[in-house]
Amino acid sequence: MKNLNSFLILAMLLGCGDGDSAGGQDFSPDPPLVIGGDERPAEVAIPTNYDPTVPHPLVMVLHGFSANGLLETTYLQLFNFVDEKQFVLIYPDGTLNDQDQRFWNATAACCDFSDSAVDDVGYLSGLIEEAEQTYNIDPKRVYLVGHSNGGFMSFRMACEASELITAIVSLAGSTFDDPADCAPATIPVSVLAVHGTADGTIPYDGLPDLYPGAVETAERSAAAGGCDVGSPTDEGSVDLVPGIDGTETDMVAYSTGCDEGIDAALWTINEGSHIPAFSTEFADMTTDWLFGHSR
Repeated sequence: MKNLNSFLILAMLLGCGDGDSAGGQDFSPDPPLVIGGDERPAEVAIPTNYDPTVPHPLVMVLHGFSANGLLETTYLQLFNFVDEKQFVLIYPDGTLNDQDQRFWNATAACCDFSDSAVDDVGYLSGLIEEAEQTYNIDPKRVYLVGHSNGGFMSFRMACEASELITAIVSLAGSTFDDPADCAPATIPVSVLAVHGTADGTIPYDGLPDLYPGAVETAERSAAAGGCDVGSPTDEGSVDLVPGIDGTETDMVAYSTGCDEGIDAALWTINEGSHIPAFSTEFADMTTDWLFGHSR
């Protein structure tokens, strides 16, 4: 697994986004709000006009291998929308391995390479529960956005803590190799898989005996929600990555025959890399997709 920390910094230095975007600026609080206790604190951003009488959606960002929560959230440009869309944002850090690289213990493929067996499902579940006690969170609108290792971790949370999660977005991630390893405790979770066809780190087509490709990942998620996998809806193409000519991202949705409130989607970034330099349209569209789901 490559060092995503340096890749993310490079992406931001190159100007992730168009001229109207944040360009990787940091809009996090100074000093940040914190939950999670002294051992593994997690930073929180809330709207500047936060109203404690109003239930808010909760979005948690899960970073890629060797990155951190602040860097990942800045790269994804999610700070830009906390005020505009009125949500609470948590951006925790994974633990350090024996080479001082931050990771999430997600699936066997990614990324607890030191076999620490750290209980990240328990940790992240605890953060969600603490956030619901600290802020006015709508428990029917709790979402994860994960990148790479964080995408794998989002899928693990959807499998093992589905009672807490409404929907996830996985960018350049995947799920368990064996479908039997994912058995949601309650109703399934809605899933948006986003993946670039030129991803050299987590290949779009997956790797045998490690993790499925993007299409299979989306289809599994759809099938778990009772959707008709054989008839996805073509939702057109959009331009999310200004550095790639044209409307490079093809969108399909699995929304026919699904259980109530559940669906799945796949956004394929043609010629997209592992860390695309997105415009702010990506954060805008993915948060809209998430907020369109409620339990």
